Amino acid sequence: MHTNRAGGKPDMNVRDMILTNEAYGLKLMGISEHIDRLDQREDFKEKIRLNRTEAEAVKLSTNMKIMIGTETTMINPKLCSLGAELATMLDYRLVSCNHYHLKHVENATSPTAEKYAGHYLEMLHGAIDLGFTDTIGHPFYHQKLHKKYGPELLHATLKAYDQDDFTAMLKRAAQVNMAFEINPRHADLALDWFKDLVQEARLHGTKFTVGTDAHAIKSLGYPEGDAGRTCQDVLRDLTITDGDLKWKPIIFSG
Repeated sequence: MHTNRAGGKPDMNVRDMILTNEAYGLKLMGISEHIDRLDQREDFKEKIRLNRTEAEAVKLSTNMKIMIGTETTMINPKLCSLGAELATMLDYRLVSCNHYHLKHVENATSPTAEKYAGHYLEMLHGAIDLGFTDTIGHPFYHQKLHKKYGPELLHATLKAYDQDDFTAMLKRAAQVNMAFEINPRHADLALDWFKDLVQEARLHGTKFTVGTDAHAIKSLGYPEGDAGRTCQDVLRDLTITDGDLKWKPIIFSG
């Protein structure tokens, strides 16, 4: 979830985010401030300092665990906008490898499912190589790519991954304890594929995290989708349990 300092709506201040999540029964929350470009690194340090200070001021009135982190961008398979120095300032590092809608992010050489599948795996291997990646943001299916190429390419890309390379990537992720974020709204749009992902990940010990990617207060608490489906509905269909999660407990109780 993102504050109003880096992409969130004006109502996304740290205090109200914490109190709203506590009212929903969340036990653990992470504030994932955006850093998408190299030239944002100095400003990012100040945002993290302010977020941590404001979170500390609210901690005495909540039983939640509050983590101060980032959603950062892989610019190409060898370069992340965060950097190792900034990584040490954070409780967690969520790395997004499919911010292809950003102009400075390297894209596949042509807009085909096969090219994007290959390029995305390269980006994921690059995130593993960083050595500080805790979880991958909105993996495999990112709704902003709907606007760029349409849903057809996204679904075709899901079917185009080289299985041997895909399995090797999951094994490498497990070895360094790098998880994959499940955004219930995204996963519900390709439910069968994500079901298979969960089963495959279990074979190799690869873990998941759960996130809303909320940019507004109304998006906190995993609200129902257009079909009236809740976060629990989606996670139940995916068969996600506490044992599949990197950090426990994450899922709110009611």
